[in-house]
Amino acid sequence: MKKKHLIFLSCILLLSFIFPSLSRADSDFLDDKSVFQFLQEAFRAQVSLGEKLQSMEEIHEALFPYFTEGSMDQFLDENLFTENGKYITYGTDFPIYYIPFFTYTSETKVVRSQDHIFIFEFFPEADEGPVSYESHYEGVRLDKVEGDWKVAEFLYDNIPSEIIEEAEGAATPIKMELAQKSMVKVSLQIGLVLNPIASFYKYGSSCVVDHLK
Repeated sequence: MKKKHLIFLSCILLLSFIFPSLSRADSDFLDDKSVFQFLQEAFRAQVSLGEKLQSMEEIHEALFPYFTEGSMDQFLDENLFTENGKYITYGTDFPIYYIPFFTYTSETKVVRSQDHIFIFEFFPEADEGPVSYESHYEGVRLDKVEGDWKVAEFLYDNIPSEIIEEAEGAATPIKMELAQKSMVKVSLQIGLVLNPIASFYKYGSSCVVDHLK
């Protein structure tokens, strides 16, 4: 009986060593997939606030595992509404302080920098449908708070350039797009000088005027 008891205690001690190490591995986000899973869960936590009226305690409990106090306050100040003493969020075409609509593919970049993890993606210009926007980056920054990674900042046009270049290389999508537009503009200018009539028929008067602004 004593021998079985010792074996049982040994198993407990072994598990106590194994499972904490697994927990630390998860919290350290050793690969991009685990980072993506965390962000998807954080997004679902945000969306869940629009499913029913809740108390502030319930809302805090839903968001606390994923967001710092500062980023949580930003999100709630912008999106939370009160009804009959409880709270809810509403849908919007312009979600602010939500986890971005990442594709969670190779286009979603993950850059680790000292005590931060930057996750961001380039969104090309869209001018069709109910929502339109210019080409831009969106992302979030994760910070480690008391041993756990949490969303600390929502990033729009304030992603550090060195972080983008580390992930994308010197020729970032925005730089390439601007270069392409510049090349089109130069080509049109040269074409107008050499053969204005042909350029007009090729591009149309509206396109020529637009690119020469």
